[in-house]
Amino acid sequence: MSESAELERAYRRLVAFYPRSFRRENEEEIVTVLLATAPDGQRRPGIAESIDLIRGAARMRMSLSRTPHTVHNAVRLMYLGAVAELGVLIVLWLTEGSIRAAVAHQYPMLTAAQMGQLNTVFTVDLAVGAAVVPLWLLMAWWNSRGSQVARLAAIVCFAFCTTGMITDAVTGSPQFAPAAFTAAGVVWLIGLAAIVNLLRKQSVAYYQRQAAL
Repeated sequence: MSESAELERAYRRLVAFYPRSFRRENEEEIVTVLLATAPDGQRRPGIAESIDLIRGAARMRMSLSRTPHTVHNAVRLMYLGAVAELGVLIVLWLTEGSIRAAVAHQYPMLTAAQMGQLNTVFTVDLAVGAAVVPLWLLMAWWNSRGSQVARLAAIVCFAFCTTGMITDAVTGSPQFAPAAFTAAGVVWLIGLAAIVNLLRKQSVAYYQRQAAL
């Protein structure tokens, strides 16, 4: 390998510390200038030169990765959502008897098989709720790292949550399980607030910058 090629390769390794979006637009120009100003016979970047390049890259990355308050708010709300979802589980468990009584009173002709189906519904609801708690925590952790995929995943999860709330409202949950439905509504509002923060202009720009790093 020639001295020039070896030096160019070393410069490119240093420039690789810069964000990808910056490199796409400036790498060739930076390397060309560095090679043009290097003394004849130089095979490696100087120590001071290397430190300047790495320091500039670190400064740029820290500036780009600064998390806006809207993302911080969304992450905090997601952690709060996990706590609220746990509250829904507790309310559902404590009011199971009253829900069964309300259903039996409204539909006295229910057979044993149909009551068994109701038991299955309770089991499924509790299992889904138990799975949603760690999902909230995962979304919070993932979004705190600036992942664009996590932001989109949170929006999709909220859409499913909204669909579930509408389904529960249509199937009579407010009538038979008012406490659990109200608690679920609180969770939905927390999710809505988190998504609003993720859709704010500052958040969108932050996630786009993170994707370019």
